[in-house]
Amino acid sequence: MEVAMRTDVTLREEYVLKLWDTYINENLVQSTPCKAAIYDACSLRLIIASDGFYLLNNEIHNISEGMRYPEVAYRNGIDIQSRHYDVRLADGRNGIYARDGSDGCTVCKTSTLLIVGVSDNKVKSEESNEQIMKLGDYFRKIGL
Repeated sequence: MEVAMRTDVTLREEYVLKLWDTYINENLVQSTPCKAAIYDACSLRLIIASDGFYLLNNEIHNISEGMRYPEVAYRNGIDIQSRHYDVRLADGRNGIYARDGSDGCTVCKTSTLLIVGVSDNKVKSEESNEQIMKLGDYFRKIGL
């Protein structure tokens, strides 16, 4: 599995990159399988992503706004890679869960990170959602 990485990383981003290799890539991306990306929650800068998975600037901005204002997420849904997902759950604190038919999308926010994952009909979106949220819980536990 190839991943897109930045070369000008902060210490926090370097830690996330190490976790990507040891946990995220093996236990989430390869076993679930889903595509995932991790962004800095403040700057909305991409830290790392599955190969070929990226969000346009307006998409990550709208997701960030949807985290702050869940009513906007419910009203507008979210778009990822030019695909529209209808929001089923947005709590304004921890995450967004959205669907497009049998495909799913999960966004998890920690104090410093936005984790975005999508799954297709090859895997239950509930499984992908659970794994993304567990990853978010882990990052929260270690202070990220």
